[in-house]
Amino acid sequence: MKKRIMTGIIIAVLLVLFLPVQKRTYEDGGTRDYCALTYRIVVWNKQMIRQNKNGSGREPYTYHETSVFWIPDNFKSIDELWNIEREKSDRF
Repeated sequence: MKKRIMTGIIIAVLLVLFLPVQKRTYEDGGTRDYCALTYRIVVWNKQMIRQNKNGSGREPYTYHETSVFWIPDNFKSIDELWNIEREKSDRF
């Protein structure tokens, strides 16, 4: 009986720590945010504008990417996470 109770408690703790729940959908093009206590998943779907390849003007595009942010980054605001994402995508 004790073994079942301990197993149940362990499973409950693991679910709380690692099961993500959708937190919000943003109005920036449909970015979705999923949170757990130990990590955060952001599915970026952000409307942006970039310079044309020939440099003659600007054109709209949608940034699509999925990012995982672990502790302590998972407690930051979506704007701070976007700055981290932008720095990461600029490196490549």
